[in-house]
Amino acid sequence: MSLVPALFILFALASTASGQSAKVKIKIPNLPLPSYIGQGCKYNDPNLNECVVRKGAPAVKKLTNGDPKYRIPRLDPLVIETLRVNQGTRQVGLSLECRNCSMYGLQNINFVRANVQLDKSHCEWYFTLDKLEIRGKYNVSGQVLILPITGQGDANITATGVKFSYKYDWILERRANGLDYVKVTTHSLPFTVDRLYIHLDNLFNGDRLLGDNMNIFLNENWQEIMKDLGPAFSDSLGEVFKQTLTSMADLVPFQTLFPKD
Repeated sequence: MSLVPALFILFALASTASGQSAKVKIKIPNLPLPSYIGQGCKYNDPNLNECVVRKGAPAVKKLTNGDPKYRIPRLDPLVIETLRVNQGTRQVGLSLECRNCSMYGLQNINFVRANVQLDKSHCEWYFTLDKLEIRGKYNVSGQVLILPITGQGDANITATGVKFSYKYDWILERRANGLDYVKVTTHSLPFTVDRLYIHLDNLFNGDRLLGDNMNIFLNENWQEIMKDLGPAFSDSLGEVFKQTLTSMADLVPFQTLFPKD
């Protein structure tokens, strides 16, 4: 077989294969809500917020165990590869990095209130948590309330009496199947704690006296420390909520979440 006919045959085969692949339709996900949620809350329900909490409260606890069908990983413990805090304020000027952090406690989360504004594409969820604990390997340098701090080792940061809300806005994306899917556009997670406990091992290259005194100092001044550490924790937890919400919203249409009939 000469070169020209051979090339022609290859071109014809490639064109045929391309035409066949063009006919293959990409299947757009259209999953129902998980069985532990049941049917979505009616779009025009006058008690929509109460419905969201009633269905959402047990579901949030269930989701902390993960759900592969909805692309949600296990959330308790929640593994955070790197948690960084780089602050330069009057109270705190330090660089803190926690590696391979594990966050414990989300399985005990309480979903207490909702503010769903479907006409404004805005939603607020309110939660409480008795205890949230973070463990991992830390590396810190800088100063805390004018005192120098340096060290690396094991870290334990525990917050009690945690109250936070997840607030987000969204748009609806119409897909080829004629259904709408939620896409988060902005989000935030403000929170407060009743108390923060901090323990950093091996501060000042293992100097026990300096390390113990610094840990005492950190815990005595936890409110000032929290003002600067808070945004980093808020960002990390906020991303968890966004990823969880996005995973489910990408698979379950808006019409299933809030049916109109």
